[in-house]
Amino acid sequence: MAKKLFFLILILNLSHQSNAQLNRGGNIIGRIIDSKTGDALPGANVMIKGTMFGASTDLDGYYKIAQVPAGAYVLQATMMGYKSEQHDIVIQANQQSTQDFKLIETAIETPALVVTAGKKAQSFQDVPNSVSLVLSEEIAQRNVTYLDEILEYTPGVNVLEGDVNIRGSSGYSMGAGSRVLLLVDGIPMMPGDSGDIKWDIIPLSQIDRVEVVKGAGSALYGSHALGGVINIISKEPTSQPLAEIKFTAGLYDDPYHDEWKWTDKLRHYNRTSVSHASRFKNSGLLLSAGRIETTGYQQNGWSKNYSLLGRFDTKFNSNSSLLIQSNYVTSEGGEIFLWKNQNDVYEMPVTSVGDETNSYKFSLNGVYRQLISQKFTYKVRTSYFRNYWKHDYHDNNDFSKAEKYGLEIQGDYLVNSTHSFTFGFEGIYDVTNSAMFGDHNGSTLALYLQDDIRVSKLISTTIGLRFDHHAVDTGIRDDQFNPKFGLTIKPSNLTTFRGSIGRGFRSPTMAEMFTDTNTSGFQVIPNPELKAERAWSYEIGLNHILANNVLVDIALFHNDYWNFIEPEPDIQNTVQFLNVNRARIRGVDVSAKSSWFNKLLTIGLGYTYLDPIDLKTNETLAYRPNHLFVGSLNVVRGFATAGLDYRYISRLDNVKVYPNEDRVAQKVIDGHIGANWKKYTLTINVNNILNYNYLQIERNIAPMRNYSISLLLNL
Repeated sequence: MAKKLFFLILILNLSHQSNAQLNRGGNIIGRIIDSKTGDALPGANVMIKGTMFGASTDLDGYYKIAQVPAGAYVLQATMMGYKSEQHDIVIQANQQSTQDFKLIETAIETPALVVTAGKKAQSFQDVPNSVSLVLSEEIAQRNVTYLDEILEYTPGVNVLEGDVNIRGSSGYSMGAGSRVLLLVDGIPMMPGDSGDIKWDIIPLSQIDRVEVVKGAGSALYGSHALGGVINIISKEPTSQPLAEIKFTAGLYDDPYHDEWKWTDKLRHYNRTSVSHASRFKNSGLLLSAGRIETTGYQQNGWSKNYSLLGRFDTKFNSNSSLLIQSNYVTSEGGEIFLWKNQNDVYEMPVTSVGDETNSYKFSLNGVYRQLISQKFTYKVRTSYFRNYWKHDYHDNNDFSKAEKYGLEIQGDYLVNSTHSFTFGFEGIYDVTNSAMFGDHNGSTLALYLQDDIRVSKLISTTIGLRFDHHAVDTGIRDDQFNPKFGLTIKPSNLTTFRGSIGRGFRSPTMAEMFTDTNTSGFQVIPNPELKAERAWSYEIGLNHILANNVLVDIALFHNDYWNFIEPEPDIQNTVQFLNVNRARIRGVDVSAKSSWFNKLLTIGLGYTYLDPIDLKTNETLAYRPNHLFVGSLNVVRGFATAGLDYRYISRLDNVKVYPNEDRVAQKVIDGHIGANWKKYTLTINVNNILNYNYLQIERNIAPMRNYSISLLLNL
């Protein structure tokens, strides 16, 4: 930690010296409003095209871009759900210019900018990969506990007991390694031991939006991005003080079959979150605390979770800023591995009742941004992630403490208005002390470069390359070169064709290489000789707006894998992670979103077909469905909202542990109604309305119908 702080201080000193050399130009101020209503548009983005200068509007719609070198520019304003607008502007030294915008609302909400696909802000239609967006409004309406429950309704995404799949990439690996990388504000948040995603690391109330990039992202992000990237963009402090308190209470219905009812006690859950955000002069502060408690719907399903989040940002001047964010989560709860039997699906084996896990997670991240000139900016990202857990099981007392240290320096250089470079260095150091994985350490050093060129008004290209050197203390060394090529063709403002080719990789996690344990009749043995996974990912797609109120996106994808890492059990239930020789996943993604009757009715549809094959055995890869479908319908009328969500996941053709047991497709309907009145928001949810019985993995039944009511107070 001391080394990171010293490095950060050094960067700050050098940056302030460079500030003195900047050309002191003029300022641009203005206000952005809705052209029809005249209401302010907070959070709109304003950029000077062909430069690194930009700003966002405050709650009253005002923005300011300071110290812009004298010259003639094009100023562009963008916001989700509105048509972008641009104006010519001339800046003179030591003078202030004013430029207001009146944006025209669109019938469908398309994202103005995305930041994940290229590690920088880009137009949604300039990205050569498929990108899906989850907005804070969707999170509030569905009113679930963790983000993975929201992602189940994202086209092309499937979740199996917390293991997230993008286009079938991950399957189910028992929490030991994910092929999808989780970022929080661009910073990796994956523990160094298990390498899976900890969904409780950031509270849902503090998420502004989530960007889901599909396809191999290793050319910019390295390991874990083999199947895609999920980037959580957190909320920022507002110009006016804002406090929120949210209460949620819920209960579980009786099981569908009377003989499955195992207790007369009411099964319930409750959640409370409190946050306060304010901005003073050039700094902002956000604090959040949360508590989640549930009895669970299964025997031994109880848990308690407490979380804290702090965020501080400051602008030293118009050219440099610093962000510090920290999360802390502690939890305890019963552990559920398998049901008792097929006639007692909500009960646990007698020997497993009382098994529990205690854990905590802590992260501390910093991002320093420095604008050197109108053409060049750099960012320094530092991160620390500590993950600890301990089992108190009837058959083991395993524990693990993992610490991950990260440092990344990224530069962005604009050659001209049609040509830019993104480049950088990343270093990661992992230390694990564990009864299950042993004591090990590993490190990764990487260099990356991406070149974006707008060849013409019609065509844009992306060329990228990343080199990773990964080492583990057992002597294993691995070098990876991962190139990327992307192309977009935009014949009109309503249509974009895209294509991409990329190479990805994922180094095996400590858990996959070194797990040595016994639990609930299963023995997991180590395999320190595991090789890194490699993949080539191909995609072609089309994004098109029909009649100004229907957005259609179609993508064909093909992924080839080498050394695919899968958990393989034998007939004695001994499990070892092995490299599958060759695998292939190909398919099609189709999604559509439309808005009708002046946004009274919004409809979303998504269908994904998967063809996941183990090329060695010619069998379907385990835990990958062939068909996924999601649909949503929302109605907004004045202060009231109502909606239905439906998801269908076809029956799994292949599973690993109990392949001969019955399996069914997932068919789940969720519903919600809500009302906003002054500073109050009331939401009522019914999940699994039809009380449908299904499994995501063997011998673990999913939740029955449950109800919740929440009240949000804005103070």
